[in-house]
Amino acid sequence: MKILIGITGSIAAIKTIELVHKIAQLGHECKIILTRGGANFVTPMSLASMGADVYTDDKINAYKTSDIMEHINLAKWADYILIVPASANTIAKLTYGFADNTLTATILASNAPKILIPAMNQQMWKATATQNNISKILQLGFMMWGPASGLQACGDIDVGRMIEVDEILDKLQKLLSSKCTMSETCQQRQEGPNMNEYNNLKGKRIVITAGGTIEPLDPVRYISNHSSGKMGYGLAKEAVYRGAEVTLIYGKTTQAIPNGLKDVIHVTTADEMLEASIQHATVTDIFIGCAAVCDYKMKIPNPQKIKKSENNLVLELIKNPDIIARIKQLYPKLFVVGFAAETENIVNYAIDKLVTKNLDMIIANDVSTGVFGYDTNKIIIIDKERNMFATEELAKEYLAKIILDKIFLYTRTDSRSMEAPSDATYR
Repeated sequence: MKILIGITGSIAAIKTIELVHKIAQLGHECKIILTRGGANFVTPMSLASMGADVYTDDKINAYKTSDIMEHINLAKWADYILIVPASANTIAKLTYGFADNTLTATILASNAPKILIPAMNQQMWKATATQNNISKILQLGFMMWGPASGLQACGDIDVGRMIEVDEILDKLQKLLSSKCTMSETCQQRQEGPNMNEYNNLKGKRIVITAGGTIEPLDPVRYISNHSSGKMGYGLAKEAVYRGAEVTLIYGKTTQAIPNGLKDVIHVTTADEMLEASIQHATVTDIFIGCAAVCDYKMKIPNPQKIKKSENNLVLELIKNPDIIARIKQLYPKLFVVGFAAETENIVNYAIDKLVTKNLDMIIANDVSTGVFGYDTNKIIIIDKERNMFATEELAKEYLAKIILDKIFLYTRTDSRSMEAPSDATYR
C-alpha cells in the first residue's frame, strides 16, 4: 500500500521517525511531506534514513517539471494520506481549502482517504475556532484518530496529546483491511441498501429510546423539547429489518410505531423512561439512547393550575436522572450508544460525554440550525477510541443504516455484549 505522511509543526513530530520505520517494516511504501513547521522538530535526513522519500517546500530546481508538478504527482501516487501530527494551523488550512504549501496543495489535489492525527496544547484543542474547524473538516470526509489525554510537553495534563505510534499502526492495519471508508459508505447508502445487511443483527437484543420526555409544571403546562422521534424510530425500523429483537421505549413523538417490534413501551417523564430502561437493559445486548430527555424537572409539580398573577414567575427545577450514564453504570458490559445534540463545540462536548459517561459510541450532531422534526441530518460518529466518522447530510433512514453498520462491526466479536446468543448469525 502507498502511504503518504504529512508532518506538521508539533513537538509530537519526533515520534514520526519510529512510525515511518514501522510502516516500512509492515511492507508498505511510504513517502513524506515535511512542512517548515515540522522541520523544526525532525529533519529530512532522519526521515529519509528510515527508507522514505521526503518532500519539502524548498525546491531544488523550481523550473524542473517534476518539482512544479510535485503536489499533483504525490496526490495521484497516494492510496492513503496520514497527517501526523496534525497541528491546529494545518487543520484550519485544510478546513478552508488552503493550498499554500506542498502538503496542503497535495491534499487538495488528492481523492485518497485522509486521516488526521491531531497534536496540540489542550487549550488550543478546546478553542472554539479549532472545534468549529474539526466539525467542518469531518464533514468534508476526513477521518480523525485521537487526540488522547495525558501529559503534554507544556506540562498540562488534558486532551490534545497525539495517540501513540503503536495505536496508529493498529488503526492503520484495521483501516487497510477494510474495503470502504465512511465516505464510500455514504455513497453506497445513496445508491441503495446493501442486501448483506439483512439479518446481520439476528439474535441481538436492542433497546432504543426515542422521542422527547415531558416534565409537568402543573396539570396544564409542561417542559419538553422539539424532538420528533424520527431518528430513534428510523433506528428501530432498520434494526428490525436486520433481524434484531427490538424494544422501543418512546416519549413524545409524531411517528407511527414501526412493525415487527418485540416490545413497545410508552413513557412520559424522564423518571418513567429510566425505570423502563433499567428493566429492559437487564436482558439486552445493545442500548441506544436516542431520546431527547429533559435535563430538568419541577422539584414539586403544582397540583393545581398555576394562575397568571405576577409579571415574573420563578420555578424551582432540579436535575433529571442521566439515563444513559445510569444504564452504563449498572451494566458496564452492555454496549451503550448515546447521542449528543449540541449548538457549539460539537466534537469536544461529544467526546466529554463519551468519556464521562463511559459510553462505547456517541453520535454527535449540530442542532444550532435546527434538525428536530427534519427528515435529514448529518452526524459525526465517535467511538471509544475516539475514531471519528462524519457523514454528509442524508435522510435519517440512511443515517440509521450507517449507525447500525458501525454498531454491527463493534459488536459482532465484542465480548462486552451481554449474554450474546451462541447461534447468532451474520450475513
